[in-house]
Amino acid sequence: MAIKLSHGMSRSTFPQPATPKTFRNIAVTFVLMTVAVIAVALWTSSVKATITVTVDEEPIGVETFVDIATSPESNQIRGRIVSGTYVEAKEYEVLPIEPSVDTPRVPTKTTGKVKIINNYSKEQPLVATTRLLTNDNKLYRINKNISVPAGGSVEVEITSDKEGFEFEINKGVKMTIPGLWEGLQDKIFAETITDIVGENSSSGPLTMVTADAIAKAQEKLYATVFETAKKTLTLEAGADPSWESIFWVTEPKKQSNAAPGQIMDRFMAQVRITVTAVFFPKEDLASLIRTKLTQKLPEGYSLSDIDMSQISFKLDKADESKGTATLAVKAEAMSKLTESSSVFRKDTIVGLPMDEVIRKWSAIDGVKEVDVNLQPNWVQRLPSMKDKIRIIVN
Repeated sequence: MAIKLSHGMSRSTFPQPATPKTFRNIAVTFVLMTVAVIAVALWTSSVKATITVTVDEEPIGVETFVDIATSPESNQIRGRIVSGTYVEAKEYEVLPIEPSVDTPRVPTKTTGKVKIINNYSKEQPLVATTRLLTNDNKLYRINKNISVPAGGSVEVEITSDKEGFEFEINKGVKMTIPGLWEGLQDKIFAETITDIVGENSSSGPLTMVTADAIAKAQEKLYATVFETAKKTLTLEAGADPSWESIFWVTEPKKQSNAAPGQIMDRFMAQVRITVTAVFFPKEDLASLIRTKLTQKLPEGYSLSDIDMSQISFKLDKADESKGTATLAVKAEAMSKLTESSSVFRKDTIVGLPMDEVIRKWSAIDGVKEVDVNLQPNWVQRLPSMKDKIRIIVN
């Protein structure tokens, strides 16, 4: 069958085949786009950022109680607990001192000399302890047997019957002898020829015990007995020499056989103490304190090394029979922000301008300084990929 063509149709109505120039333009465009994509990818992957953050160290402290036990359980540290009672006594010589108005005095019996005067016609014998009485009824006794000749006199030492400052009298005081017949008392009598004074009323040096002498003696004894206790308890505990030790003194008793102001050549002093000793490894305490401090750290903070000199502790209680003790501990260490803190999240700064990152992170508490280094150095924005960002916290 034959097909009849219309007169109006021509060869120019059919699509023309692409020319070589068209294909060339398409190829060039594709290549350029590919190169651009590769360039963008290469640029993106080549941009790197290093952010150096300088942070302040901040103190963090803890006050807690730490249990020590011979057989430690959870949250206890190992140790040794021993105790004992120790006594040290010694005799000390009393050094002479010059008396003064400030020298403390204690009442003593008074002594001095009197003259026994006999205005009677017969000799008068008097035995030791014969009484002499003043007008105000202060009683004294002579110290030895004497015989006073008729019309004569004899000097003799006397001593007050009792202790007391009121028995100190001056020379020239008349005394009666109440043991004589009343009719003779105005003819045979005594008169002081020296001051009658106490033992510590002399104007010369005195061997008088002072409060300072007693205190110094007891201080020396305390130091001696304490050192003895420390050495003895250390041996008894058998603790490692590197272990920390606490010596707790209880029930100290200080005694002396002399009182301040007492006249004597020598005196005894004594000190008695009960000592409880606790021994434990310093590193175990530091480890436990580190744990307690770490538990108090805010998120993203780390702890510096603990200085044992910054840990103070004292014995709160101890029980040798149970083998336990408790320390009251105060400790302080330094802490600082680390890279792991959520405030340093990389996804919050990707693609941001460098200045904005510095401003944003400089406002964080604990941050001292922020420095941003970009590679290549002509770019001003951080990479869009967080893997290209490195954070260093100093």
